[in-house]
Amino acid sequence: MEEEVKKDVVATEKRNKPTYEQLTNWLDQVVAQRNQIAEKLNQVTDIINKLPWLFKVIENKDSFTQEFVTACANEIVGIMTAAPEEKAEEDNKE
Repeated sequence: MEEEVKKDVVATEKRNKPTYEQLTNWLDQVVAQRNQIAEKLNQVTDIINKLPWLFKVIENKDSFTQEFVTACANEIVGIMTAAPEEKAEEDNKE
């Protein structure tokens, strides 16, 4: 009787333990997700660092060409309005 219980416990443990292939697949998925998150973080950091300079151009618009000032203003508008669109796209993906 005890041997049967032990065999059942061992069989249950074997069924519950992931295989090496499953673990490597999960690890690959986690690494890929980490890389995507790191890329998004880098993009956001770049925007955060760039935004004050864009506003500086607008503040000192007399020092720059109208074309450049307009381009900076358009970029600010794009940055400030991109978040709701991206959120909607992410919601659609899920």
